Amino acid sequence: MYGLLYKDVIIHKKLLLATLGVIVFFSAIMVVAPLTDELKDFQMGLVLTLASIAIMLVVGMFEQGLYEQDERKKWQSLIASTSEGVRHQIASKYIFSAALSITVTTWCLLIYSIAGAISDTDITIYTVLLLQFLWIQLTIRAIETPFLVRFGSKQGNMFRMVLFGVIALVIITYGLFGDMSVFGSMENFLLWLKDALSDNSSIFLRLTPALSMCFFYLSYRLSCVWYLKGGEYYDK
Repeated sequence: MYGLLYKDVIIHKKLLLATLGVIVFFSAIMVVAPLTDELKDFQMGLVLTLASIAIMLVVGMFEQGLYEQDERKKWQSLIASTSEGVRHQIASKYIFSAALSITVTTWCLLIYSIAGAISDTDITIYTVLLLQFLWIQLTIRAIETPFLVRFGSKQGNMFRMVLFGVIALVIITYGLFGDMSVFGSMENFLLWLKDALSDNSSIFLRLTPALSMCFFYLSYRLSCVWYLKGGEYYDK
C-alpha cells in the first residue's frame, strides 16, 4: 500500500505543487489581514474563514481527481490479481485524501494562531469552525467516493453533481418559500452560532469527529465492494 501512496504522489506531483501554490497564496492573505488596522475582530475572522474555505475547496477538487489516473482495465486486473490488492488500492486513496485534508487543516490552524497573535484576537471560535470544515470535507469525500469507484470519474461525477444539486435545490427552495422564522434574524443566528461553537460541552461538537470517521470507514468498505464493478465504465 505504501507503494500505491508513493505512486499517487509521483503521478500527481504537478497538481500537488499547484495546490500548494494556492494554499500559500491564501495563507499569505490570512497573515496580512491582521496587519490591516481597519479590520474589526469579526471581519478578520471572516477573512480567515473565507480563505480557509477557499483552500478546502481547492484541496477537495484535487482529491476528486485521485481516481482518474487509475481508471484502466489493465490496472484494475493487475490490482485484482494481487493479494489484498483491491483493499490496498482503495485504502491508499482514502488515506491519501484524509492525510491531505488533515495536513492542510493543521497548517490553517497554525496560520490562525499567527494571525490571532498578530492582532491580539481570540480565534477559538474560528478554530472550532475550521475543524468542523475538516469533518464536512471528509464526509463529502465519504459520500462521493463510492460513486467515483463504482461508475468511474465521468459517470461518478455526474451522479455526485445530481445528488448535491438536489440537496442544494431543496435548501434554496426552503430558503425562498419555507418558514425562516425558526432561525430568527441573521444577528440572532450568528449569536447562536457563536454560542454553539463556544460550548465545549456540546454533544454535537464532540460527536462530529467520531461520526465523520465512522462514515468515512463505511464508505471505504462500500468502495472495496464496488471497485471491480466499476471496470465496465473504464475506457480501456
